[in-house]
Amino acid sequence: MKTTIKTGIAALMLLSAISCTKSINSPSPAIAQASNSDGQTAAFTIGQSYHGGIIFYIDGTGQHGLIAATTDQGTGNTWKKGPNVLTGASGTAVGTGLSNTNTIVAAHGNSGTYAALLCANYTSGAYVDWYLPSKDELNLMYQQKAVLGISTGDYWSSSEFNKGKAWEQEFGGGFQFKDTKSFTLHVRAIESF
Repeated sequence: MKTTIKTGIAALMLLSAISCTKSINSPSPAIAQASNSDGQTAAFTIGQSYHGGIIFYIDGTGQHGLIAATTDQGTGNTWKKGPNVLTGASGTAVGTGLSNTNTIVAAHGNSGTYAALLCANYTSGAYVDWYLPSKDELNLMYQQKAVLGISTGDYWSSSEFNKGKAWEQEFGGGFQFKDTKSFTLHVRAIESF
């Protein structure tokens, strides 16, 4: 009986060691793999053209990430349309940009040339689900600015700070600021995959 227990414990320890080794050797976020519709493995890489844009972030699963449009949708656009209102687009984390964008457009309407609407209306080929990045998504873009061909400029995020200000990022130095919503900044749409 003692031999059976010892053998069982040894087997569990070996499985644990193998399991730990597998997680350590999993794909890095910069080069990841996923199955496509044919069941074949497709590798995603930072800087790869995909879904009408450029991949700038791949999550830990290797199957999902973020894509930026290849050009700016605007270079002198405000965050808001009309008077300052609190929209409730307060999400800052990765994954909140789409919800923020929808919230902003619901508050400001479907006309004009403000940042969120420019992104919501953007299309690239068949891809139509673009949005204004959240504060943290915009920072991921900054970290890959060379891949995206962005060297300078201040870009709007979809993250609202208060009634009169929203978050933006300066791509020359990487600083994030709470700026007045009526300032005119650059706009670059992103989408998720």
